[in-house]
Amino acid sequence: MQLTAPVECGKYFKADRGTLTLASGKLRFDSDGRSVFDVPLSSIQKIVWHWYSFSAAFEATIAGQNYFLSFIPRAAGLNDWYNGLVTGRRWRAALEGKKALEHMPLAARLFRVLLRIGQIFVLGSAAAVWLGVAMDPAGSTLIRVLSGASSVAAAAGGIALVVQGLRALGRSRT
Repeated sequence: MQLTAPVECGKYFKADRGTLTLASGKLRFDSDGRSVFDVPLSSIQKIVWHWYSFSAAFEATIAGQNYFLSFIPRAAGLNDWYNGLVTGRRWRAALEGKKALEHMPLAARLFRVLLRIGQIFVLGSAAAVWLGVAMDPAGSTLIRVLSGASSVAAAAGGIALVVQGLRALGRSRT
């Protein structure tokens, strides 16, 4: 089995970006054109998957040196975060010699769905408020025009999220 993934190595503000590779029983991390480590799995002293990383990062002790490796980049968006969780779970299973899960756990999928529903609700509410301001005859023309345009944009965003959700639902059934 061979796995390769982009990772960040380091905690807090200092993190080196690079590529982590698992192949032929060896773990290798390359960053800035140099090999940071290239060791057999048997020589890794300790691997800890911290609870707060949800299996998207781990800390490895190699030759007395600690390396914190994260599959989620700094300033990640929701999709990067989700992909990092999926990648981390696959890597964890490989490093522990277990079978990888085919899907994310139900809680993670539910969180993603609820987040999207929340986004649709916020956009819909904003569209309704802005539409109400746009229809107020006592408001200035500029405010009414800006509110009308904002309500159309918010409604379009909400519709786009609903369409994305329906497409994803259709793909999951095939």
